Amino acid sequence: MIADDLSLRETVNATEVTVSFPSTQPELFPPGCWLGAGMFVQAQDHMFRNVDYGFYMMLVLDASGRLFVDLGLHQTEEETAPLQYPMSSLVYSYTWQISGISGSTPITLLQYWNSDGFVDYSLSFSGKTETLTSVNVTNMPNCQNIIPKFYAGNVVIDPFPFSRYINYFQFGIISNQPITNSHWQVDLKEPKMLRQTGWALVDKAWSLQGDHSYLDHDLMWGGTTYPGVEAQYYEHPLQNPYEIIFSYNNKTMASGKVLWDFPSNDNNTEVSFASESQDVTMLARRFLLILLTALGATLVLPFLLAKWIKGKNKRAKAA
Repeated sequence: MIADDLSLRETVNATEVTVSFPSTQPELFPPGCWLGAGMFVQAQDHMFRNVDYGFYMMLVLDASGRLFVDLGLHQTEEETAPLQYPMSSLVYSYTWQISGISGSTPITLLQYWNSDGFVDYSLSFSGKTETLTSVNVTNMPNCQNIIPKFYAGNVVIDPFPFSRYINYFQFGIISNQPITNSHWQVDLKEPKMLRQTGWALVDKAWSLQGDHSYLDHDLMWGGTTYPGVEAQYYEHPLQNPYEIIFSYNNKTMASGKVLWDFPSNDNNTEVSFASESQDVTMLARRFLLILLTALGATLVLPFLLAKWIKGKNKRAKAA
């Protein structure tokens, strides 16, 4: 997992990232395996401080060579001892199989809050843009209090020496089991945020393993390290400053490695580090399903995203 702007936080209207699978031979994946890459972004609730929302959108390649775009939303609740354990529920999820496009083709994934409280999803490739769906998030069960913005940056939840952060805008890779061969690559480049002043590239990013990929005080997109996977990044040896290429080389990438850091000239709504506080007054709780396996990036775990194999709320094809 890669996280953005890890010394600031702000709200943004949209996020996007471009994904491809160059030099990848999916037929050499383990049977039943799939590899995904994309973005994982948090939103918050204006009434309940311990309620958060985890949006994900990613490109998925399976062992048969089929290409999918997979997106959805989880609502999470942080622990408020002794009344509440960390919990999560799946609010919605959608999958489309993409036909007629090679996995090596760069595809830009976009999720965008419009002025009506809908999140619009689209993808772009080879000069074309395909609209996938528009979801009325504020009309979903228990989502009426969502703040219609994505968060970027981070917040400190455990100060030094523990140094644990909530990372609001994350982008990275995931597979349902380790792919321990050198016949695959994932290219993630040009992650962007739509600020009040317009689109801006993520100007600072560093690495996170799955056991550091917190989206709120308790829950992670991941949960474990992806062993044997490292990455190329700016000046190591890539020349594009906003790009990272993951692959397996039997060396494990450490968390906390700065991948790029460029001063931003944008005027935006950033604020400095703050400490996340716990709201223990939430007595009227909505009890949700326990989050056994959350979405992840740069991690391995068999989990909810196997749902795109089993079927979802809707399934369609994009040409």
